[in-house]
Amino acid sequence: MANSQITTQKLPSWDLTDLYMTINSPEIKKDLRKVGQLTKKFREEYRGKISRLKEKNFVKLFEDLEALECKSGKILSFAQLMHCQKSTCQDRIKFLSDIQDKLIIYRSRILFLALEINKMSDKHYKKIISKKSSLNRYKIFFEKNRAMKPYQLSEDLENLLNDYGSANRNAWCKLFDETISEINVEISGKKYSLEETLNLFQSPNSRMRMSAGIQLAKKFRENLKIFGRITNSLAKDKQIEDNWRNFKNPAESRHLLNDIDPKIIGSLRDTVVSSYSETSHKYYRLKAKMMGKRKLKLWDRNAPLKRRKQPPIGWDKAKHIVLESYFDFHPKMAEIGKDFFENGWIDADPTIGKTPGAFSHPTVTDAHPYILLNYFGTNRDIMTLSHELGHGIHQVLAAKQGEILSETPLTLAETASVFGEMLTFERILKEEKNLNQRKYLLAGKIEDIINTVVRQIAFYDFECRVHAQRKNGELTTDTISKIWMDISKESLGKAFEYEDSYKYYWSYIPHFIHSPFYVYAYAFGDGMVNALYSTYQSGMVGFQDKYLEMLSAGGSKNYKDLLSPFKLDVSQKKFWRKGVDMLKNLIEELESLS
Repeated sequence: MANSQITTQKLPSWDLTDLYMTINSPEIKKDLRKVGQLTKKFREEYRGKISRLKEKNFVKLFEDLEALECKSGKILSFAQLMHCQKSTCQDRIKFLSDIQDKLIIYRSRILFLALEINKMSDKHYKKIISKKSSLNRYKIFFEKNRAMKPYQLSEDLENLLNDYGSANRNAWCKLFDETISEINVEISGKKYSLEETLNLFQSPNSRMRMSAGIQLAKKFRENLKIFGRITNSLAKDKQIEDNWRNFKNPAESRHLLNDIDPKIIGSLRDTVVSSYSETSHKYYRLKAKMMGKRKLKLWDRNAPLKRRKQPPIGWDKAKHIVLESYFDFHPKMAEIGKDFFENGWIDADPTIGKTPGAFSHPTVTDAHPYILLNYFGTNRDIMTLSHELGHGIHQVLAAKQGEILSETPLTLAETASVFGEMLTFERILKEEKNLNQRKYLLAGKIEDIINTVVRQIAFYDFECRVHAQRKNGELTTDTISKIWMDISKESLGKAFEYEDSYKYYWSYIPHFIHSPFYVYAYAFGDGMVNALYSTYQSGMVGFQDKYLEMLSAGGSKNYKDLLSPFKLDVSQKKFWRKGVDMLKNLIEELESLS
């Protein structure tokens, strides 16, 4: 069902033909065979020889690895994007499953690489990554691999985890996606998809919000056994693997993959949690007062302060606002962003069966990213468009680093997206002269920051508690729901009435399933952007060019090196306080206008 709210304009859909024409394209079978041949050849040429490889042979190894990653990544990206566009289609479900199964087998052939890199002598390792070596460019790749050394298993066990573990995780993730995509509710005789129902929480009609909240909770409850089984199974699988690898806690593997000191994440988490009373709690009390309510319903959390329904913002206007925001900062960013709109790289129509939420998928470095979002024409949708376009621009700029070094760690992956949101918000706020409208915009921005920082840290705490308790045995859905409600009350405060039906809302959040402990990356990115944006506003000479250089580096540098040109240090506790203070200031400004 196409978006009924925006009837005057056709919303864009993907053109995936830059990857393949259809799921039945003969090129896919041909490329799969090629991946099989490349992995087999890679294993024959390099297995058992890594510790003795000379510099020129290592250069050839990386060329071969990048060719392999590019070919396999293209096939997998196409399968995933086709599935996300219509995740209830059985042909697309089967296609994705078959591709994943094949690639798991092929990938097992090259697992020896990471193991053998970590068996290299320190002397040989230091020599091949020295500044004089042409391999110095891949120093961070080696460092990340070597950091995994204490947690690696034998090649046989690594292959077992790859084959069995990946297949098992993929199966549970697909069950989650299929269950979520089939959820729809009926309100006043009209059917709404999950994404459309979630969007109703932004309706100015309180009865519509309540109906959406109650009906959605009912659907979650109907599927609660499935969601509980998925959560328990994936948490147990993670626990088993973590035990074998000797990780001290469930989040440690994520910190390692992100190349981040756990103490820094602890500092971020503690700073945000300790600020709840002066940020989220205070704001929601203010919102209740502004809405003339003694207590807010949980469905009011993202409700607009306006009581009249605003006409939806057309797609062309949203496009103009976002591109102009990027252009004002740096013309090159707008130039890259324009390609997404003109070349079919965006899918914005919230159709039935489409994956909820939004993302920008980088595909492979010799192609381009694709953006998915569900557009309803609200100001928040414009922010989402700006957010995902920031990801897309980042991915385009980083592509020149090649397959191995283009991917940015999660802790930095949200930087360009949140920075883009800030650019767009500042432009909209600057152009708005009406005092009431400015007040509404300000409230919307505060809520966006709370959703990005407070909510995501609360989600992180939820995951930590669920995984910690899962170690003691199977979790009932009542136990998981209680953890959810406890966390919600801690982070949102006493301005809300906590309806019993809200306890099921943990069940639909995809990050818990697809990327455990991903969520803190949003708060990390927001804190990073607050510091970067304040540096930009202070008038640092050459900031824009330095910023583009940072994005272009992709994953070729760690966060310390990337932030060095801006004289920023995330290891300092005061770094995270800047973000909290910015949120506090916005709330105080809104309070003064009210």
